[in-house]
Amino acid sequence: MRIAVCGCGIFLTACLGYAPLGPTTPARGAEIAASVSAPLDVRIGEITVHDVTLAQGRVTYADAESLVIAGTRFVSAAGTEYASLGSTVTIPRNQIGDLKQRRVSAWKTALALGAGGAAIVAIIVSVGPLAGSSSGGGPGKPPASVQAP
Repeated sequence: MRIAVCGCGIFLTACLGYAPLGPTTPARGAEIAASVSAPLDVRIGEITVHDVTLAQGRVTYADAESLVIAGTRFVSAAGTEYASLGSTVTIPRNQIGDLKQRRVSAWKTALALGAGGAAIVAIIVSVGPLAGSSSGGGPGKPPASVQAP
């Protein structure tokens, strides 16, 4: 049962992807990835990460001038990734180079469902010959050797 739950979780996370958001303001709570045109300094706990070029996380506040993200992942210009548990960063709108929102991908979902369906059919077909035939039920019982009085 646990394997089925883990497998289902892997399929569901594989169905998500990032789609360009364009000039619209993301809704509060939306998961986004923002690439910035000018590197930022981000404070994660007690350390400060310099030259951050990509911030991933949930939108906590958004307006026409800025975007506040509770970050889960930050990438520096050197390519080093930093995980976070909600460190907030404010990004001015004029510094956002590319803004993408996490959404369900239709083709990835279709591919995952198709692969899952094919796997179930393959298991059923391969188990069928192992079950034996259903035509007779086997030989009858042998006669009793001892009769009850």
